[in-house]
Amino acid sequence: MILKKIAKKLLDYDIVVRVEFLRTKVRAYLVEGYILDVYYNQTLGKYSYTLIKEGRRVIGWDNAPHHVKVETYPHHFHDIDGSVKPSNLSGDPLKDLNKIIKTISKIITA
Repeated sequence: MILKKIAKKLLDYDIVVRVEFLRTKVRAYLVEGYILDVYYNQTLGKYSYTLIKEGRRVIGWDNAPHHVKVETYPHHFHDIDGSVKPSNLSGDPLKDLNKIIKTISKIITA
């Protein structure tokens, strides 16, 4: 199952403390009290990666088809200031995790 592969890969990163499964997603507990929720539906090709701190989204990536003016539609990125920007992700979580963790690490260590 793809979520098990995602969880295993997440555990390879130094900023990940532990992971758990929440039905359709993997939740990774990170250093400094951050949480990364990874939702991926392989059948539908839908994904969402959300960095959370104190119950609020800090940043996130997804491919929900609601930001039609973004040049990478339906893929988009919700920036730390709340703006929606183009995304550099492919939609394959096993390939995208390195980019996601790199971005998150910059926020955590800022």
